[in-house]
Amino acid sequence: SKGTSEIKEHTLESVTPQYLDYKNATKRKSTANRDRIAINQLCDFIGYSKPIAEIDYLHIEGKSGLINHLRSKGYADSGINITLRHLRTFFNWLYNKAKLIDEPIKFDMINEGEKLYYYFSESELQAVYDYEGVNDKFKRFFYFYEQTGVRAIEPFIGELLGDWLMVDSDKSKGKNVREIHLTEELKTILKEMQSFRDSYKEMGSKRPNEAAYERISKMLAKAVKGLNFQGKKLTIKSFRHTYGIRRVFVTGNIFQVAMEMGHKNVTTTQLYLRFQADEIKDHFPSLAPIIENMENVQNNITMGTKSMGTQYSNVNKLCT
Repeated sequence: SKGTSEIKEHTLESVTPQYLDYKNATKRKSTANRDRIAINQLCDFIGYSKPIAEIDYLHIEGKSGLINHLRSKGYADSGINITLRHLRTFFNWLYNKAKLIDEPIKFDMINEGEKLYYYFSESELQAVYDYEGVNDKFKRFFYFYEQTGVRAIEPFIGELLGDWLMVDSDKSKGKNVREIHLTEELKTILKEMQSFRDSYKEMGSKRPNEAAYERISKMLAKAVKGLNFQGKKLTIKSFRHTYGIRRVFVTGNIFQVAMEMGHKNVTTTQLYLRFQADEIKDHFPSLAPIIENMENVQNNITMGTKSMGTQYSNVNKLCT
């Protein structure tokens, strides 16, 4: 009626609710919550009213971009990369799904170099189980993580079916069904862990799964601090790394271990093979005979190859 047209620009503030609704419907709550945190970090930096059509890679990796802004706030590169991964997913949604921008927003992740896997050695495990400053109940929970290699939240989002802990694909990190075989002892501990989780439900917690494993994590941190372990950042995930190292050497089957641990790519599992044999033998004395046998087999193969080469050379001389 005024003879004019008005174009409403899509801003970060206007598109975020739609995106989070989409993520809450398709991903785990923890993932959607991390998406929200990442977008809030971006909004705090460039403004909630920033038109999404004006965002480009310089806002992320430029000299005055988000990466350097977060570094100035004290964030480590590993934490910043978590934010960047979630923002990359958000930008892909804007372009591919919602069709709200004409060109994709691309940027580089921070090169962190090779990451270390922090694991518990056998002596460290024994020290944790002997530590008197932590209730035996939590030590049983530690033992469950050590023996199964599950992720911290999986005992609480999975279901016990027969001898198996089953985690549906819509809840697992890799979006594939997780099947973890349990002994009778481990089944008993799992029921105790889920009962521990249910106690948070009874107290009205809105996130009982997270509350349960966060409490276990705090008890582990207490033990690690009390035992004064040096040079390692040992967490619940360290039990998973301990499991991976053991299983790689015990089974000799990298593909089987990848399946057991729910890795999408076997290259993730192969990282457990990068440790020096002497280091593993020192930290896992129970694995020493297995590793020494593997070394003997390898030496025999090498000697056999050299012997065949010598025989081939002698045959060549005779023929000449």
